Amino acid sequence: MKGFLFAACMLMLGCGSRPGAEVRLALQPPSTNNYPSHMAQWLGFYEQEGLHVTISQIAGASKVLEAVLGASADAGGGVYEQTIQMAAEGRDIVSFVSMQRSPNFALVAAPGKGINSVAALRGKTAGVSSVGSPSQFYLNHLLRAAGMQPGELSTASIGMAATAMVTLERGQVDAAILFGSAITALRARRPDLVVLADTRTPEGLRAVFGVDDYPSSCLLARGEWLRANPATARRMTRALLRSLAWIHEHSANEILARVPAEFRVGDAAAELAAIRTAKPMYSIDGRIRPESAEAVRRVLAGSLESVRAAHIELARTYTNEFLP
Repeated sequence: MKGFLFAACMLMLGCGSRPGAEVRLALQPPSTNNYPSHMAQWLGFYEQEGLHVTISQIAGASKVLEAVLGASADAGGGVYEQTIQMAAEGRDIVSFVSMQRSPNFALVAAPGKGINSVAALRGKTAGVSSVGSPSQFYLNHLLRAAGMQPGELSTASIGMAATAMVTLERGQVDAAILFGSAITALRARRPDLVVLADTRTPEGLRAVFGVDDYPSSCLLARGEWLRANPATARRMTRALLRSLAWIHEHSANEILARVPAEFRVGDAAAELAAIRTAKPMYSIDGRIRPESAEAVRRVLAGSLESVRAAHIELARTYTNEFLP
């Protein structure tokens, strides 16, 4: 009996010490757009789901996608648009959990320029994070909705966050697409900032895209990896859903308190305001729906000939099979 108990104890200890499934996850640095995927690590949800997740921080969604395509990462924190762009090229990249139902951007006019509508941008210069990025696709969509063609204004690459804010504040561009905390921080400094379109609220999102859910930040992976690792993908989705639920259930102050100091921008008031604005736009169930996927395809087709010309089976660009 003593020998049996000793063997049982050793077996239990061995099971408790076994490493979880290894996952290499490529993410952009923490921001309101991807807090859920980072929070799942900070709060221990990946580990609790039996996963050993190694996060590589990579600047830029395009670089994250490169890591996934090149198999140096198993999964990546990208944007849903990328799966449609890859499908147009015949590549099998799949979103398997959606974190945001809005791209969390606003089109704002530079203070003192007298610009009060999208149509007033004709002949002006608008800033985007980089030419050919989703921010330019959003701008083109807004221009067409206002009866303009993208060629009726100039676009300039102004980067993200602080760089974009300074460029706009100095009047080097007439308007710009800004994201998340950059909008709240700039508005705090310049109350006269004019917001021409805003997707950070349910009403603004529907006004811009015509849907209540426009999938943006997501976890994506190669279809081959998902088919080979369904149990791991399911654990990843459970961890993300727990992270999303935690964010919905906690205050902006509690959320910011979980963000390591090295990832804060320094303006706590702006960060808290950005979190409060972003919270309602985080997904509740992680799902992508057919009408939402079609809305994204429409926006991309407005800017990309490759998407317009391709026959894309949208149902193959995302999956909800790993969700409860």
